[in-house]
Amino acid sequence: MQRSLSQPEPSAPIVHGTRGHEKAMVFVAVIWAIDGPRFAAVASTEDDCLAQIARYVAEQAQRQLWPSSAGGVAALLAKCDHAGAVTEYFRHVGERWDLEWLATARLGLDPVSGAWSGSLPLSIRSLATPALGATGTALHSTLE
Repeated sequence: MQRSLSQPEPSAPIVHGTRGHEKAMVFVAVIWAIDGPRFAAVASTEDDCLAQIARYVAEQAQRQLWPSSAGGVAALLAKCDHAGAVTEYFRHVGERWDLEWLATARLGLDPVSGAWSGSLPLSIRSLATPALGATGTALHSTLE
C-alpha cells in the first residue's frame, strides 16, 4: 500500500521491537567539567556502566589528582573496587586541576512508545564544592 505525503500517519502505539524488553534498562553516566562533558558511558547493566567510569578514572587519576589521592584510587582499582575508586576520584577531583562531576540516569524502555525515559539529575558534586545555580543556590543530587 502506498501512502501519499498528504495523509497523516496513523496514531498507533509503536510496539515493534519491544516485546520481551518491557523491563529493559539502560544505564547512562556523563562526567562533566565546567567546559562541558568529558566522558559518557552507556551500558545495559549498572556494573558495566560503573566499569566504564572506572576505566576513565584509571586514565585520569594521575593527571587530575594529587599523587597521594591518585595512589588511593590506584589501590582501590587494583582490588577491583570500582565503586570505591570512582568515589575516591570524585572526592578529590578539583583539588589540583579541573573540577569534574558525575551525572547518572537509569532509563527504562516504555513498551508502548519504544522510548527510553527516566529522571536525570541536574548534577552531582561534592558537598564541599557545590555548583551554584542561576539564583546562587547550590544544586545537589544523589545517585539512586
